[in-house]
Amino acid sequence: MGRGRHRRLRSATPESDLEGFEFFTIILENSSSRQRLPDTFMKMLDGRRPQNVKLRQADNGLCRLWDVEVVFDTDHHMYLCRGWEQFVRAYDLRHGYFLVLRYDDKTMLTMKVFNTTMCRMRYQDDDDASMLCLFFLSI
Repeated sequence: MGRGRHRRLRSATPESDLEGFEFFTIILENSSSRQRLPDTFMKMLDGRRPQNVKLRQADNGLCRLWDVEVVFDTDHHMYLCRGWEQFVRAYDLRHGYFLVLRYDDKTMLTMKVFNTTMCRMRYQDDDDASMLCLFFLSI
């Protein structure tokens, strides 16, 4: 058997190295009003700080776009805030749900939602509505 080779993360990663980068987050009890994103992801943005994101279901151009504010606290943690609560209610995101996000390019994250049975969520009226995109409005 061959040895696996692993690439170490660099703090100042060029934008092209971020493409396809994946991370996860879990809906906690206090996640209904804001959702913290991993510090490593924020560091990989290399100083670029988006102020807002647009959330929408992937592959469905006619669906509603959700405006969500991005906030950084004094400890430099990154959160999805104003607008996140409505998004959580609309997609019935609950405590313990597991979100897998992939950075596709400088404007988009793609999100998959898994419920507490460890199964990927499917939403009505969309072939693949568990894939959710976050579009950065300004960096």
